[in-house]
Amino acid sequence: MKAVNAQQYNIVLKGQVWEHNVPPCSKSAVCLLANNESVVTWLSPKDNMDNCLTHIPVILFKGKYWTLSLRMSKCIYRHIRLRKGFNNIQNVHGVQTLRIPQLLLNEKKRTQARFEVRKSTFLTRRSITMFSIPISAIS
Repeated sequence: MKAVNAQQYNIVLKGQVWEHNVPPCSKSAVCLLANNESVVTWLSPKDNMDNCLTHIPVILFKGKYWTLSLRMSKCIYRHIRLRKGFNNIQNVHGVQTLRIPQLLLNEKKRTQARFEVRKSTFLTRRSITMFSIPISAIS
């Protein structure tokens, strides 16, 4: 987590304040972050309000805004699945924001692509072994 200078950003969508004793980046906070999008605040650079691709997800902890680490993002947005036709832009209370952080979207796409390659490789190997003929049957 890195501190964010709030004067350079406008608040697009305000989340709840992190009021737990444990820092949100600690491993013990995983169960508190799980599927909890309500703690995420979306910030937009003051010079680029219209482009939602520049929005930054942060968390308000001890009076300061902090960026989300990849581990925190994975925990918060674990329930989001990349289905066919997935659109990462959403409207919340009339405000356009990203559905999940761009870094996490890239990571999910990379993981999904790796899974699809393995799946097709597995099917090919399986079909080869299913149709192989023992050498003893040829002689």
